[in-house]
Amino acid sequence: MATREAITTEDVAAPTPTRPWVFDADGHVVEPPRVWDELLPARYRDYAPRVLQSDGYFRFACGDRVGFPIPGRSESVGAPGQTPKQSATPVAARGGSEPAPRLSDMAVDHIDAAALYPTYGLMIQGVTERDPALALCRAVNDWLAEYCSHAPDRLIGIGALPMTDAADALGEARRCVEELGFRGVWRRPEHFGALPRLQDETYEPLWSYIEDAGVPFAIHPGMSGLVPFDELERRYDGYFSALHAAHFVVEQMMALTTFVAYGILERHPRLRVAFLESGAVWALSYVHRLDEHLELFGFDGGSLTMRPSEYFRRQCFVSVEEVEPGLGVMLDAYPESVVFASDYPHADGTFPGSTRALLETHDLDETSTRRILRDNALRLYGLDG
Repeated sequence: MATREAITTEDVAAPTPTRPWVFDADGHVVEPPRVWDELLPARYRDYAPRVLQSDGYFRFACGDRVGFPIPGRSESVGAPGQTPKQSATPVAARGGSEPAPRLSDMAVDHIDAAALYPTYGLMIQGVTERDPALALCRAVNDWLAEYCSHAPDRLIGIGALPMTDAADALGEARRCVEELGFRGVWRRPEHFGALPRLQDETYEPLWSYIEDAGVPFAIHPGMSGLVPFDELERRYDGYFSALHAAHFVVEQMMALTTFVAYGILERHPRLRVAFLESGAVWALSYVHRLDEHLELFGFDGGSLTMRPSEYFRRQCFVSVEEVEPGLGVMLDAYPESVVFASDYPHADGTFPGSTRALLETHDLDETSTRRILRDNALRLYGLDG
């Protein structure tokens, strides 16, 4: 997809209440049943994610794997601000599955463009069989391309890659960028079973391709019980809120460590990597810790020529949904590395009002606010030229 003229920093004046200008670096869609009923080949439909609803809780299922119980009703996955604790009868936002209502909702929060990630697509990566895993990703990506075609300059697809095979991930990345017009690709952070790890040599062609294509690679976590993270489940006994609190940021710390310690960022200096939906300020202290470990122990497995903080500043991004404590200090250290994420229409997101706290805060100057809400996302997704 060609860079559009409307998405440049030069032609957007200071924030106004009437003209959408914010770039949402991490929004979501909620895939409708037709993704699995029509776009997924019939021989793989037993692997399609589904909901098992009971009184007071629901579980997600995919293939023969069934997730842990989550309090409330499953509609909450597409009902912003309506977690099970907040609402017993959540009402899903139409914009999760329909592009026209999505654009109307974006305008309410002054959002001009949104990078879009799936919802059920976060769950299918628990499928460990190679062919169905790829077929599931292709079905999600095909539907997302349809959704984005309603307004391709404002609805920006980010392609799901299978975790089962690095060559399949490369092939799907090529299809997403070259055929579907997506502006990035993503996968989950977990490593489990016999699946290839991100530091494995088999992933080198993928990093090279993404780097040359000028699109980012995003790490996006999720919580459904369908992707194995057995140690956390054992530790917290399937306790959803404890799992949710720990899983996202812990997995992102480990993912960032992989990209730094194994030299992926060293070997691919133009590769941009986003660590999403876990906040931003955690990275400030953790990158400092990585710097300390370089000094104390070295990272011999990565042949590093710079400090971890220098790689982070050059190539990495994290996202915020609010004015986190210490955000100003984070921006002083890494002014171009923090982007805004609405998480629309998930229950733990906010709508209406996803941008309000950042727009109204007195803790940040106008330059920092603008960087978070637009400019840094343009750099992340390669839409700033």
